[in-house]
Amino acid sequence: MMGENDDDNSDLSEQGRFLCKGAFLLTPSYDLSLDKAASICDKLNFRGSFSLTKTATGILFKFSEPEDFQQIFRKGFHKVSLVHGFYYVTGGRLYRKVAIPCRPPRTFSILVHEVPSDLPEEDIRASLYRYCSVVEVSRIPQHLRNDHQPPGSPPPIRVTMASLDEYNSLLQNGLDFYGATYFPTEPLKKEQLRGSREKLLPVFDSAGFTRIPPPPTRTLKPVARA
Repeated sequence: MMGENDDDNSDLSEQGRFLCKGAFLLTPSYDLSLDKAASICDKLNFRGSFSLTKTATGILFKFSEPEDFQQIFRKGFHKVSLVHGFYYVTGGRLYRKVAIPCRPPRTFSILVHEVPSDLPEEDIRASLYRYCSVVEVSRIPQHLRNDHQPPGSPPPIRVTMASLDEYNSLLQNGLDFYGATYFPTEPLKKEQLRGSREKLLPVFDSAGFTRIPPPPTRTLKPVARA
């Protein structure tokens, strides 16, 4: 159900704003109106919120769920043929779908300590399945570490999030590694790392927001012996 925004050139799928995790520009839009584009989106049964904004040349689609973005970006409009990156869609008109990298307006970074060097980053990221706003998990390179870290200690893991509430939760509770341990965490401060700020900031895109599924778990109990 499409709601109205204060701007006549923009519609939201529900009242209020949302964190954009996927976006693309459909251009040129020709006679494709917001209402017509919204009716196409409504038929796709999106999981999250979405918004449509009329730009100078086309329509900007924004989504709160990466899966919704992928669904309509790849399959949403009827495609007759593809020529040099253009799609023939409704009415035989020529449109282009341009993916827009999504960067949250604010991010919050945490350092996770005492993570064994041999523990893969992918496992650390997967253990954060309870959080929805994880946009980057990376091990700090040796040359960027400062001199205050104990010699021989494993390099810390940087976790960047787009939600202040989730950041505070991870900071207070530590990183729960599937219940086996809680790795200590602390806020990331500029002076804790060497190098320029530009080199340290991660680049975000919609793939970084992909929802992490909970792990399959099996608990075994020892058989009682007579």
